[in-house]
Parts: sequence; C-alpha cells; structure tokens
Amino acid sequence: MSKIQERIAELDKVSKKTRTVNNILWVFVFALVALAGYFAYESSVKEKEIEKLLSLSNDAKEKLALSESTTQAKFDSIIRASDADLWQQAKKINTLKAYSNYAQENPYDSIHKADLIKAVDNLLSNVGYVQYQETNGNKLYTVNTEIHLEGEYVQFKNDKAIRNGAIGINDCGADNSKRIDVINKGKTVRVNKLCEAPGSQSIWAEIAYSN
Repeated sequence: MSKIQERIAELDKVSKKTRTVNNILWVFVFALVALAGYFAYESSVKEKEIEKLLSLSNDAKEKLALSESTTQAKFDSIIRASDADLWQQAKKINTLKAYSNYAQENPYDSIHKADLIKAVDNLLSNVGYVQYQETNGNKLYTVNTEIHLEGEYVQFKNDKAIRNGAIGINDCGADNSKRIDVINKGKTVRVNKLCEAPGSQSIWAEIAYSN
C-alpha cells in the first residue's frame, strides 16, 4: 500500500471514529440542556443545581468544539501531505499527462496552483507556428481530451513543419516565415492563439511545445 493510500485509510478511520464520538457528545449536550430546562420548570429544584447542569452542558460543548477543531487539523495535515507527495511525483515525471493527472485529482489545491502553471510553461518552452486548418476547411489536428489543464491541447494528424511565422497572414509571427522545427504526429501541444487568413478558411496556430 502506498503512502497516499495509507493516509487515505487513516483519514477514513479518523473520520468514522470522530463522527461516533461527536454524536455521543451532542446527545449528552442535548440531554443536559433538556434536563436543565426541566428542572428550571420545576420550582422545587434549587437554582444552584440548574447552574451546575448548565455548566456541565457548556463544558461538553467546549470539548465537542475542541474535538472537531483537532480532527479538522488532522484532516488538513493529511491532505497537505498527500498533495505534497503527489505534486513531487508529478514534477519528477515532468510530462503533460502527469501534470494533468495531478490537476484532475487535486482540483482545489491552491498551494501548488502557481507552481503547476509554471511547470507546464517550462515544459512547453518552445513556441512556433503551424498550419491548423487548410483552405478547404480540413482540420489538421484532433483535440486531446485526456489533458485536463487550462488551455486547448491538440495533436496533429501528421508530422508538421513549425515556422517562426504564419504564411500569408500578417501580425502572426515573423513576416518572413522560415521553418524552425518539426512537430511529430500525435505529439501533444498547447494552442496559444489562432491566426485566420482573410478571405480563406486557412487557419494557422501559435503553439507551445516541448523538445
């Protein structure tokens, strides 16, 4: 059993035990309050006895609050440790799939959010332009639905030449477009922006990719 699984099992065990203890405490509190109310209603009971019951009730409430606070602290500690282990694993693997899995399994992790964005940007450190859609409307890519990160991630159906600018489209990279690299068929890249050719269905994309 991995450390993560052990912590999850520990969390489940603590949760069940705490729920049982807290339920008993709440029943005790309600019983004390009800008893104090009954004695207050009966004029034959002395005021000191009522105050004693109310004091016991308040003590029980304080213990209940402390129990819940301690349990929550344990939960937070276990969750933080689990997140840290998973994050270290994702960084060690250093692939889009690893970072995607981490983001999917930890959607509310704010501690590593900035680190996750930076890690993905560092992985996709290369930038270039490729034809995204042909003049006849034929799409040269498929969307990678297995990547659960911010942005759009695609795979090209064939090997594609990467250029430093789009051909025939102004304001989309260098004016004098030159081939700078090649992206292999099936390799996942991130689409940064699209450049549409005026009067044509041709579309070029600025992509971020890894070596």
